[in-house]
Amino acid sequence: MKAVIYQSSGWRWLVSKLLGGVYPPIYWSELSGLRYRDCPIPELPGEQWVRVRTRLGGICGTDLALILQRNHPASYLQGMVSQPMVLGHENVAEIESVGSAVTGWQVGQRVCVEPAISCRVRGIDPPCRSCAAGRYALCEHVLGQKEQREQDSNAARTEARGLLPHHTLPRGAMIGYNRFTGGSWSSHFVAHVSQLHTVPESFTDEQAVLTDPLACALHAVLRAVPSNEASVIVVGGGILAMGVVAAIRALGSKATILALVHRSEQIEHLRRCGADDVVRFSRRDSRRYRFEVIRKRCGGQLLSGRFGNVGLLGGVDQVFDCIGSAESMRDALNYTRAGGTLLLVGTSSIALLDTTPLWQKEIRVLGCNGRQVEEYDGRAIHSYELFYELVQQGRWPLEGWKINTYPLTDFRQALNDLLRRRDGLIKVAFDFRKPS
Repeated sequence: MKAVIYQSSGWRWLVSKLLGGVYPPIYWSELSGLRYRDCPIPELPGEQWVRVRTRLGGICGTDLALILQRNHPASYLQGMVSQPMVLGHENVAEIESVGSAVTGWQVGQRVCVEPAISCRVRGIDPPCRSCAAGRYALCEHVLGQKEQREQDSNAARTEARGLLPHHTLPRGAMIGYNRFTGGSWSSHFVAHVSQLHTVPESFTDEQAVLTDPLACALHAVLRAVPSNEASVIVVGGGILAMGVVAAIRALGSKATILALVHRSEQIEHLRRCGADDVVRFSRRDSRRYRFEVIRKRCGGQLLSGRFGNVGLLGGVDQVFDCIGSAESMRDALNYTRAGGTLLLVGTSSIALLDTTPLWQKEIRVLGCNGRQVEEYDGRAIHSYELFYELVQQGRWPLEGWKINTYPLTDFRQALNDLLRRRDGLIKVAFDFRKPS
C-alpha cells in the first residue's frame, strides 16, 4: 500500500529548519523527513485486534506542527514516538478483518478509531492509574522498551490470553506516531478492539472525520465548563478553537465568549460556532497593542517592564489557549484575571515564557490532552460518544464545517493549502474511498 511516512534524521531536520522559514515547502520536499512510498499492509498482531480500511484520514494541527518542526527537538514528546511512522490519527474507516477473539464487530462496519495506545491495547493488566480511570491519552505505559519488559511480571499471563505482550510493541502513545500500527495517511492500519467507536448512520464521512478534533475540544471544555455568567477568551481560529466555542454552547453555557484570530475568514467561522465577538489581530501587531485591546474590552491595567516587556492586570474568568505556542501561552496568562483559569488545549512544547502572571495572579492552569471517558450528566461516557450524542440532539450543528479532501498522491499540495489556509480551509483529509 502507499503511505506517507515520517522519519527524521539530524541533517534533514537541520536543513529543513534552516530553510523552512523562507521556503516552507522544504518541509515536505525530498530534503525533509517526509516520504510517499510503498509499505506492507499491517498484519493483525493478536486475536483482539482488527485491521481497518481508511475512508478519510485527517490532518491534525499536531501533525502539521511535527512536519513544520515547530516543537523544540528536546521535547520529551519525542520519547513517546517510534520511527519510521505512518502518520495520521484522525480517521473514519471500515473494518476489513477481525481477530478470532473479536466479538460485536463486523467486517464492513464503519468506525472511528480512538488513537490512544492504552494499557488494554498493550495487554497490560492491571492497567495504570490513568487507564483504569478511562484517561487513555494519559497512559503511563508508552515506552514498550526493554526496561518495561524487565518490569513486566505478567508477560506469561498476557501471552496465554492471546494478546501480544506489551513489551513487543514499540514505544508510541498514539496511532500515527509509532512504527507498528500504521496510520490514517495510508489505506490500512490496525487497531485494538477497545479503540473502536461506531459512526452513527446519520453522519457523512466528512462529518465523521471531525470526530477526534472536536471530541478533544469537547474534553477541554468539560475540564472546566464556563458558568453562564463567566467571561471567556478563546485564543486561536482553527478547528480546536472552533470546537471549544461550539462545545461551550452545546453544553448549554451562556458565557460571554471573545475569540482572538489571525485570519479574516476565521471571524465568520467562530461567530457561527457561537462566539459573541471576534477580534482579528495581525501577526505584526505588538503585544502592547493586543493587551490594550483586551484591556479596553475586558477591563484591567497595563504594566510596563524593562526591555519592552508588557503585562496586563485584569482580564477574563477563563482562557482557552488553542494554539500552544510560547506567544499564545504568554498572552493567555495575561488575559486571565486573578484567580481565573487557563486551559491549555493546543499541543505545547519547550518555550521561553514569563510565568510571573501565573504566580502573581494565582492562575489555575489545566492541561487538556486528547479524549477520555468523561463524567457528564451523572454518567460515564467517552468523548466520542458524547460528541455524537450532542450532534444527534441538534445541540452541535455541523453545517458549514467545510472539509477539503485530497488523494494521498497530492499530500504536498494538501499540506501547502492547509498551511496557507487557502479558501478558508477548516479541515483537510486524505480520501481513500476511490482510487487516486
